[in-house]
Amino acid sequence: MKSPTYGIVDVETAKKIIYDFKEHSPFKIYIGTDSDARDGVVTFATVLIVYKIGVGATYLYTLKREYKHYDMFTRLFQETYLSLEMANFAREMLNLTSPEIHIDIGYDGASRDVLSTVVGYVKGMGYPYKLKPWAFAATKIAHRHTK
Repeated sequence: MKSPTYGIVDVETAKKIIYDFKEHSPFKIYIGTDSDARDGVVTFATVLIVYKIGVGATYLYTLKREYKHYDMFTRLFQETYLSLEMANFAREMLNLTSPEIHIDIGYDGASRDVLSTVVGYVKGMGYPYKLKPWAFAATKIAHRHTK
């Protein structure tokens, strides 16, 4: 059976969805953001995935659209900022600890030039992280909602 996904919901609804899903089972939290620019509009999708170990996962996501131009560095930094904002929300409002941040940057390609800056930002905020190709929250799940 496929797990449900949820768009933008209020804090109390998010808490209920997450706590009903995990039901006192061991779980992990993954957060990632991806973006897509098209016709002068940049769409950012940020996901919060709750993975119940050995059972499956569900996720919530938010979308943000901006009518402005971003260079690659600024856009990747904004993706990271939005992921960290979601991680802080998960920690402070939803009482979820140790979310892992998935960054849509890898050692290959043009994004590697900003890798050390973005990784330093995430590490400085105290969160564990994964990069491409292991950053599935950003590269697979969030990516679905940018198109």
